[in-house]
Amino acid sequence: MSISRPTPLSRPKRLARLAACTALALSAGTLGASPALAADKPSAPAGAAQPTLNLPKPAKSTYATVPAKSRMDYDRDGIPDLVFRGITGWTSAFMSTNDDASEFNLHNDQVETVKDVIPVGNVRGTSAPELLTLSFDGRLSLHPTTKAGAGAPLWSGYGWQIYNRVIAAGDLTKDGRMDVLARTPGGSLYLYKGNGTTSGNPFGARIHVGTGWGAYDQLVGTNDLDRDGIGDLLARTTAGDLWFYKGTGSSSTPFRARVKVGPGWGSYNQIAAVDDISGDGRADIIARTYAGRIYLYLSTGSGKFSARQDAGSGWEDTEFFLGAGTTANYGKHSLLARGNDGKIYQYVTKADGKFFPKDETSFQIPSAKLAGATGLDVVNWVSPLEITVGGLYVHRGTGSQLAAGLPGNAVNITGPGDLTGDGRGDLLNVTSTGYLDLYAGDGTGKAYKAAVRVGSGWGTYNKLVGGGDFTGDGRPDLIARSGGTLYLYPGTGNASAPFGSRVTVGTGWSAYNQIASPGDLTGDGRADLVARDAGGNLYRYMATGKTGTSTFGARVLLGSGWNTFEGLY
Repeated sequence: MSISRPTPLSRPKRLARLAACTALALSAGTLGASPALAADKPSAPAGAAQPTLNLPKPAKSTYATVPAKSRMDYDRDGIPDLVFRGITGWTSAFMSTNDDASEFNLHNDQVETVKDVIPVGNVRGTSAPELLTLSFDGRLSLHPTTKAGAGAPLWSGYGWQIYNRVIAAGDLTKDGRMDVLARTPGGSLYLYKGNGTTSGNPFGARIHVGTGWGAYDQLVGTNDLDRDGIGDLLARTTAGDLWFYKGTGSSSTPFRARVKVGPGWGSYNQIAAVDDISGDGRADIIARTYAGRIYLYLSTGSGKFSARQDAGSGWEDTEFFLGAGTTANYGKHSLLARGNDGKIYQYVTKADGKFFPKDETSFQIPSAKLAGATGLDVVNWVSPLEITVGGLYVHRGTGSQLAAGLPGNAVNITGPGDLTGDGRGDLLNVTSTGYLDLYAGDGTGKAYKAAVRVGSGWGTYNKLVGGGDFTGDGRPDLIARSGGTLYLYPGTGNASAPFGSRVTVGTGWSAYNQIASPGDLTGDGRADLVARDAGGNLYRYMATGKTGTSTFGARVLLGSGWNTFEGLY
């Protein structure tokens, strides 16, 4: 088999009626199955929503100051366009000149090698906006754009995996050039000034802005919110409070003291910049609910917004909007389930806390031990792992590959993602004597470095779960259960000490015979958990970005009938 790019979702309509959506059956016993490539980017799932978009046409206005140029005007008509990526990896755009959404191609992104797409605007001093893409291996690339998409990179730089957010901020230094911000998992914020060059590195050396920015789970580079010609920033806490940082035009102190916009913004899983929608010279924002409805907030200046306007529905199948403030949880995207008949199914995640109907995979592992890993290669979807006496096999769309460097008949293996900070997915194994070993991957899923011993005493855990980043700092974490107590080990990005001190999540988890993570199931950039009880009921635990017993929110019933599966991975 070969890797297959999925068929695009049904094309959305702008200013159109809401298309009827196929209801998602929540009972595992009633979901339909259809053939699909194993562990590859899936075809467009059945029941995919068809989003609608209703944005006002810009008014003709004159301003006391020159408004900031749009970073998102890809069809060159002076009006910003809305670009978004669907769950299955296809990028589409609502151009202001068209009523229908069209495919927006990203160069060499056939298998979702791009982790994030950043609407930086024009940084080279020409008339056309550019895009930045961030790859799984930390490569940041600058691309020219047309209304059809982004072309071959004009420049690429490496090492950007040290940041959990790269943000298009607009012109922060009032020199007419677009700048970017980058935040580390530790909460330090840096400014990279655009230098306007047409060749070479488009950004200067980084400038330290400050610390403590890890307090925010969303950072939105808005462009100019108050029509002073300087880019601004919005920041949301996990408590749902939204704050406004007014740009100063100074590279050493780019923001004034924060001003509170208001509470209640935790009802949205994504807040995104859309530049000036109304035509009044002030940038605006949209916000998406967990149910997939988006609202438009028109800026009135000084960190204030007019009452929200309903801007469309059906966006629950969208992974992210360009300009969104979330830290993307990269990889996994789905839940593997092995039936009592030995067949293996894949449930692709949506962004509203639910799954698409199951797909039967093209491989079967009826008897061998099975595990699931996150982001082992550039496809960055779930990798089924077959554990045998002869070694460990990684199943991909191209077939099965023997993973060199892994022990045969591994006891308890899982793959939470990139644990070493090099942009490549890794594996963990608990030995028969209770040691935890880390195997650093090579980025292909085929070979692993010699084991690094993490520690002893791990035999006390009867379940290890990894699906990416639970805490929201951009680093993958590990969930471990001992008896009925659930713990979280926060990732550090350090190969020799990949986890910080464990944190108690809660007790009573012995009620579940299966615990797994499908990755981000709620569209907020954090990985979530699912757990099945003895009666076959499946529950969702949404990660909150908080710590301790508040790590996950209250459980939500997803459906019954899940005892038809002997395992969830």
